[in-house]
Amino acid sequence: MKVDLHTHTVASQHAFGTFLENAKEAKNNGIELLGITDHGPSGPGAPHEVYFKMRKRIPKIEGIKILFGVEANVINDEGKLDLPEKILERLDYVMVGLHKNCGYIDQGVEKNTEVLIKAMQNPYVKMISHPYSNMIKIDIEKITKEAIKRDILLEINASCFLKHRVDKEEMSKLKIMIKILKDNNQKMIINSDAHSPHEVGDFDNVIAKFDELGINEDDLLNNDPQAVLKFFNINE
Repeated sequence: MKVDLHTHTVASQHAFGTFLENAKEAKNNGIELLGITDHGPSGPGAPHEVYFKMRKRIPKIEGIKILFGVEANVINDEGKLDLPEKILERLDYVMVGLHKNCGYIDQGVEKNTEVLIKAMQNPYVKMISHPYSNMIKIDIEKITKEAIKRDILLEINASCFLKHRVDKEEMSKLKIMIKILKDNNQKMIINSDAHSPHEVGDFDNVIAKFDELGINEDDLLNNDPQAVLKFFNINE
């Protein structure tokens, strides 16, 4: 695997690695394209929006190409994100996740789905983090079909496969997501959601479940950094 697009640094304040430490571990694990996606400002302890203005100051570290994005939060019923568009447009890509204690209040599957779809209408949103999570539940079929319609990536989140986190309901929804994507010839991506350097590029727990999930490496973008750059309209 050569791509990991969902990792956190100490800037998120509940993660433990620096840019440099994450990049070194990425190199050790064969990652060539590393995405840094610290949480948007509404998250507890998350960095101020000024942090996200620094995208053009990010170097190439350890020979790894670094993409500077955000895991933005939905903060109200209108699907508004916690960064203004003038900052979103500066970033390499925008990933959105529904998280607790970030402004939006869980209102049940139907309303949550409606709100996330509104967020997906933002032209800068290119990926949804852990869409099948039970943190704030959504209708995975509707979200998957909306993602296909809007050319938005859906991730398979490796952290959900850690032994202390595996949830049967989440895995069931993930399989539904994968089936819809495969039936529509859509690629997907595995991300580590690393909160510590040793987790960067570590997809072993997911790979071990490939047969059960019904996927193989051909279904993923993880081995094609150029395709990822093209998807995000990023020039080398």
